[in-house]
Amino acid sequence: MTPSVSQIRVQDIDYCGIVAGIIDQMCLVEQINQILGTHH
Repeated sequence: MTPSVSQIRVQDIDYCGIVAGIIDQMCLVEQINQILGTHH
């Protein structure tokens, strides 16, 4: 089941370098943006 936009919580985790590095290696941000799209 895909969560609706209202169910998605976004948090800034740039303070945690290890987690941010793993997310970057997984290309997780790009995958999420591809699924949900982006807005300006």
